[in-house]
Amino acid sequence: MKFSKNDTLVVKGVAIIFLVFYHCLSTKDRLLGYPISFFPMTEYHAFYLFESMNVCVGMFAFLSAYGLMRTIAKKYPVLNARESMTFLSQRTGSLLLAFFIPYIICTGISLATAHNPYGSGLDFVLNMAADMLGLAGLLGTPMMVGTWWYMSFALVIIWLMPFTVNLYRKYGAGVLVPYLILPLLVKPDFYSGTALTNMTRWLLCIPFGIWFAEAEILEKMKAKTITHNRFLSKSVKLLIWTVILLLTFWLRKQGWVWQNAYYLISTVLPVVFIYWLYEFICDIPVIKTVLAFFGKHSSDIFFMHTFIRAVWLPDLTYSLGTWYAVFGFVMGVSLAMAVAAYWFRKLIRWDKLTALVLSKMTFLDTKSGA
Repeated sequence: MKFSKNDTLVVKGVAIIFLVFYHCLSTKDRLLGYPISFFPMTEYHAFYLFESMNVCVGMFAFLSAYGLMRTIAKKYPVLNARESMTFLSQRTGSLLLAFFIPYIICTGISLATAHNPYGSGLDFVLNMAADMLGLAGLLGTPMMVGTWWYMSFALVIIWLMPFTVNLYRKYGAGVLVPYLILPLLVKPDFYSGTALTNMTRWLLCIPFGIWFAEAEILEKMKAKTITHNRFLSKSVKLLIWTVILLLTFWLRKQGWVWQNAYYLISTVLPVVFIYWLYEFICDIPVIKTVLAFFGKHSSDIFFMHTFIRAVWLPDLTYSLGTWYAVFGFVMGVSLAMAVAAYWFRKLIRWDKLTALVLSKMTFLDTKSGA
């Protein structure tokens, strides 16, 4: 059985839950001076736990490359110049069209409540355009909220896919080499957490996503059995991979990893966690349904959640007093807005408009089928 779309939604559901926890509760600065109870955890252990949840970024990056590779394998068997241009235009268009509705909603409310990071006059127009087109993270221009930097990295993933896929088709797992070696030639301390940026830290997720998708590595790992007894085999795998997962989380926090291998651990940890979820969580009834629901709306929750806790209702959010109330409020309001955006798209038939626009963004010779 393939790592399915529903499995992807389940993993995205976990990732978006982690993302909200991370952004709301991972450091004291995020609490805005409010006293928050972390019972039954200590404040130290709570910050340790919630800061670790930024593994979600690498999860989203890996899943993006993984899903794009599946799309390429199905729709672009050759990936020549025309296929590459069509892929790039359609996937870029698809990303920006998915962003448009939450962008308009969040920007409209924010400007109406006097939150304007764009400036005035021509600066306002240019900065707004850069943000709406997902380029602000690359250009260093103001964003309506800082978390929207990921739009730029999502574009980087798309733009690097044709080059990386063609490398994979020629060299197999050797596609990892340029992502591992070339950065060191430009910046010798590239692997260090002090040298990495939002646009470089998760680059290795791209070839890993392509490799795992094409070679069906997740499926092969899940199909692997240790004994003929299915229950015993699953139990042993659960023990082994849980230890590996926890060890990888621990390694990520070590100073020597931060100094020498943060680039590597930023991809290895998300991949291990995704496999763990696929192996042990994605088949559990009810749980998989709930997580898939969150995963279905994960993009809009991501686009909107920072506005709840940091722009529109920060004092209300952190005056709630407990970690679970803060998380529940931000997640609840964000999910409600995401569901509303989903039905608004249905109402105005946004999916049909998107399909029409994307159908025009092709460089293929439809007459010859090339």
